[in-house]
Amino acid sequence: MIAVIMAVYRNDKLDYLKDALESLYNQTLKADIFIQVDGEIPLELSNYLNQELMNGHLTFLGMHDTNIGLAGSLNELLQIVLLKYTYIVRMDADDISVHSRIEKQVQFLENHKNIHALGGWIEEFNMDTNQVQTITYGEKNDVLKSNLMKRNPMAHVTICFRNSFFDTIDLYDSSKSNEDLDLWIRALKKDIKLHNLQEILVRVRTSNAFFSRRKNIKRAVEVMYLKFDATKAFHFGLRGYVYAFLHFLLFLSPTWIKQYIYKNFRG
Repeated sequence: MIAVIMAVYRNDKLDYLKDALESLYNQTLKADIFIQVDGEIPLELSNYLNQELMNGHLTFLGMHDTNIGLAGSLNELLQIVLLKYTYIVRMDADDISVHSRIEKQVQFLENHKNIHALGGWIEEFNMDTNQVQTITYGEKNDVLKSNLMKRNPMAHVTICFRNSFFDTIDLYDSSKSNEDLDLWIRALKKDIKLHNLQEILVRVRTSNAFFSRRKNIKRAVEVMYLKFDATKAFHFGLRGYVYAFLHFLLFLSPTWIKQYIYKNFRG
């Protein structure tokens, strides 16, 4: 009934991957785990994953030599699991799901048939400074739609999809580097109901390097145009365009500014 989809690529660390998988093995409600290796990876990662497959801990392990990106890798897994599984859980290879995450999400979706994608809060812990921060997200569909103006309304790593989510809007757009923001906008345009549990579901690793990596002009332009699209679709008006442009400037700002904004204005 439940599948977890995860992409692994060359920069993932073995210890972090082990932590991520252990957090799935120890869930109060078990799920089948599907992993796509996105391009060449270090031998220690490859050996570990193959061993986990042989041990029966993984249901599927796909590998290809070239890197096609997160969206493309997730699409490959979705094309497999959508044929069989009712619920599809997202997970990254360096994060940790809380012990009862899957059970809570499936139970909620079982009781709320109108919800097609369910997320929750994350707890970020900085590997360099040991600082911990809880990032909260709005709860109900209308709030998430309005939050598009200022921020991403859902944490991608916390999502549990109902398989029917993809019936209306198809899969991820692999041409996008902000594949999750694009997905929420397309879903809300089609009136697909989204929801966030008001509790921490995933512990997410960050580092000081995270902020310097985000200075990417192509990504910044893409986010701005996605927010322009949301502003037009949901009638945010002038404020929507202003927030979109300010977000663009933030992407290109010095690292210390991004750190301050990220720490103090994300929930």
